[in-house]
Amino acid sequence: MNTGINSTNQNANQDDFVIFAELNRDRFDEILHTLMEYFKDIQSGRQGDDWIWIHVGDDKIEIDSFFSMQLEVKGKYKQQATATQILQNMEDNWVIQVFDPPKIDLTR
Repeated sequence: MNTGINSTNQNANQDDFVIFAELNRDRFDEILHTLMEYFKDIQSGRQGDDWIWIHVGDDKIEIDSFFSMQLEVKGKYKQQATATQILQNMEDNWVIQVFDPPKIDLTR
């Protein structure tokens, strides 16, 4: 697993929308199946882009290919613990890159 360091994000606010990691889009079905074992409230779809939403309380972690060729794991910075839990359940060859610290999502 590669780790990309982005020091410009160390001062991210709790409500900033960030990208936690990139996952291998070719493993979408396996990723979705694995996440469904650990999380109850999941929505997903495949239509041009692939997307998985993991609902956590009033928020959600988004895993999608909307702005990337791979699957980006995104959410509010305050959800870092949930994002870490998600990534811990992934096979090493599913994870392309983890951003530590997470990088600001400039598409928002």
